[in-house]
Amino acid sequence: MWPTKSLEQRKIHYDSINKNQIPSKQTMPEVKFLNGFLNESHQQRIKDGFTSHTNEVSAPRYQKDRVNWLVYEDNNLLIGVLTADLLWDWIYIDELWVDKNYRSLGIATNLMNTAEEYAISQKMTGLWLWTQSWQAAEFYKQLGYVEFARFDDFPKGHQRIGFRKQMNPGSTTTRHI
Repeated sequence: MWPTKSLEQRKIHYDSINKNQIPSKQTMPEVKFLNGFLNESHQQRIKDGFTSHTNEVSAPRYQKDRVNWLVYEDNNLLIGVLTADLLWDWIYIDELWVDKNYRSLGIATNLMNTAEEYAISQKMTGLWLWTQSWQAAEFYKQLGYVEFARFDDFPKGHQRIGFRKQMNPGSTTTRHI
């Protein structure tokens, strides 16, 4: 719902703040719904807008790189993987998966330890991830991860849980990928 101020009241408000902020139209722009991904030109416009704002406020440039650690059985069968995004000074663990026939052998722990060692070697601040209440919350706690968020009914009857682990608090990142 839009604020209860009339368009004229908003215009006066904008006039008093900054003449450059006066809406160019006398009516509220139409909001359109799109199901699915944006096209490349829309995505580029958004990226340019975020970059411009980042530069205006002297914020750190958005930096995201993808890294993966994979575990194979002798016959080149993929049996485990940890996928992650390097976001500024943190590693976001996106996926941790071990084939059900190879669980309880320490593969997931080995993958997590490997990602943590990488974070330390690159002087990153820490790692963070999301998990569901039916997944591996206790596993992450055993590895020393601390819960930082919990959403109830995400989905209904379950919880979405955020965990993080500080590795090099206050460090200066020197990552090399």
